[in-house]
Amino acid sequence: MADGEPTAQTNKPKNKGTWKRKSLAKRQRDAREWLERIVPPERITDDRVDELADVVDRYRPGTKYQLIADAMVRNNEVPTIEKVAARYESRKNAWLRRNARTSFMELPPAAVDQLTGMIRASWTRRGHGPTWSEIRAVMNWDRAQTRYALTRLRDDGLISFTTDSGSLTLAGKAVRGTTDARKSA
Repeated sequence: MADGEPTAQTNKPKNKGTWKRKSLAKRQRDAREWLERIVPPERITDDRVDELADVVDRYRPGTKYQLIADAMVRNNEVPTIEKVAARYESRKNAWLRRNARTSFMELPPAAVDQLTGMIRASWTRRGHGPTWSEIRAVMNWDRAQTRYALTRLRDDGLISFTTDSGSLTLAGKAVRGTTDARKSA
């Protein structure tokens, strides 16, 4: 190799890693298509198209950020990167709070008896089991505690449930009505 000839290390493309924005006309066309997909035709104005032309190419289709941006456009807001990122963080933190793991929770026999009585009464009165929200309200538990308790009772064979609302039902010893079904809890 002679001096001054390009090598693999020196022959890099100039624009690698840089992002080139679309022209304003293309962004306006994309913004109009975005609005046509999301809002009624009477809410599409040239001013709105120009507003969204600045942010239309910032979100990849199908991402969580794009879904948040779509919701903001539906609500007549401009989905700037800062606003969309803040909403994403807010939703993520809310999900983490709802689904936080709880520490070990004691399930005394009295709580198990109250819960099985509630399930039995719901089936007698309404023909289906109580919802998890109803159990949470009566037992004064949060979401994670409710999930922990019901999953633990299912693993012990006292109750069963599916993902369907009202599917919570008694199983095993709890069906026969024995009160010592959960003494070891």
